[in-house]
Amino acid sequence: MASFFQVLINNRNCRFTWMGQVVSEIGDHFNNIAVFSLVLRNTHSGLAVSGVMLSRAIPAVLAGPIAGVLLDRLDRKKVMIASDLIRCVVALGFILTVNGDPKNSLWLLYVLSAVLMFASPFFTSGRSAILPTITTREELHTANSITQTTGWTTLTIGTFAAGAIVAKLGFKPAFVFNALSFLFSALSISQLRVEKGSFRPARKALTENDVVRPWHEYVEGLRYMRSSPLIFGIGLLGIGWASGGGAVIFAGVFLTERG
Repeated sequence: MASFFQVLINNRNCRFTWMGQVVSEIGDHFNNIAVFSLVLRNTHSGLAVSGVMLSRAIPAVLAGPIAGVLLDRLDRKKVMIASDLIRCVVALGFILTVNGDPKNSLWLLYVLSAVLMFASPFFTSGRSAILPTITTREELHTANSITQTTGWTTLTIGTFAAGAIVAKLGFKPAFVFNALSFLFSALSISQLRVEKGSFRPARKALTENDVVRPWHEYVEGLRYMRSSPLIFGIGLLGIGWASGGGAVIFAGVFLTERG
């Protein structure tokens, strides 16, 4: 198995994909910290923070199946770039919420958060989908490991840097950096090249069975989870981790504002 550094140095496509991931994910945490801090400053309401969390979580879940369909039919590179450019514009829109009327700003935060999160799966799912295209079989496992490791690293760096920037410079610079991070990511993805010249997946004629099969597989997966205590427990851990993580984020931002 190739090492992390070998893949990044020798594989140009992986290197540009990784660079885009690092910068855009750090930018994501700038947005998160700035938005939650802004909501608490304007409303002092935990319910409002919960509303922002829901406005981010629900669209992301709804966008997942749509992203999968489009990524299986369109050029994945172009879909990822479009996702980045849309998120760049939306991220700049958050600047309008800083000095406006608190009530109107809250609704605008809900809308912008929903659009931002709806566009995200088109990039993150696309990144996972193109890894087999831009890596060899020996590099694929390492490339997946790099993606996961980078996610945890950017979480640490991004939240720390975002907290410092928001505390010292305010909300607008954080939103601007978030927008620029998406632009950088789009430029990085635009540098990807493959021999066939396209990241469009191979197409084949779909039979009725092919159309219905994904739904059957989804139902079978749920049945398997219910029948296996270990797998069901792992699934519940994921839900618990996400719920607990949201509570910790809220508590941290609330204490920062109060402190």
